[in-house]
Amino acid sequence: MKKYEYLLGTSLLLGSFTAPLFAEESKSLYLSIGGGVNFISDIDAEYEGTTGTFETDNPFIYSIAIGKEFNDWRLEFNYLATTVTSDSIKVTVGGNGSTATITPDYEIGVSSYMLYAYKDIPGDSKFTPYFGAGLGVSSLSQDADTYSIGGAGSINVSEASESVFTFGLKGGVGYEIAENTSLYSEASYMNVASFTTDAGEEYDSTNSFVISTGLRFSF
Repeated sequence: MKKYEYLLGTSLLLGSFTAPLFAEESKSLYLSIGGGVNFISDIDAEYEGTTGTFETDNPFIYSIAIGKEFNDWRLEFNYLATTVTSDSIKVTVGGNGSTATITPDYEIGVSSYMLYAYKDIPGDSKFTPYFGAGLGVSSLSQDADTYSIGGAGSINVSEASESVFTFGLKGGVGYEIAENTSLYSEASYMNVASFTTDAGEEYDSTNSFVISTGLRFSF
């Protein structure tokens, strides 16, 4: 039921958020393809009284988006995907914590489906700064596994497949390299909501700072 509540709430918020854009005259469609680095917070989870903090790496992300221009505004559907991994964990029991390597590496797949609204700030040069905000849903998936902790113990993690509410903020700059092609570079912040698996494992919300670049093709 929570999944449908997230989707319904997101749809209503996006409707009110993007309605002013459609009052503007439509100019063109565009497609963008990009990639970058995701600086994601550690993943905190509660396993029957034991808190586990997976210390994450900075994974590569890729994104594909299709959008429409409305004068100085843009409305965009954006797909982003990455796999977050960890080779160490901090385990806290009864207020006492210790950090150790884990075997095998922990992995969780993340796919985000976002709707963004952007405001372009055109000037006299080929550079066009922009900023925007978006709402959507992230699909999270992990396999069930038993992780050996420094050879001195283990922790069991259940299989999970969840869809959770996500919001994001972006700022960047585009540079026109041809009549219908622009190079862009941007920084973004994303927050993925907390969730509880069917097995009762509780995961805190995570924060990501993404630095990316790519190409945008107008048609």
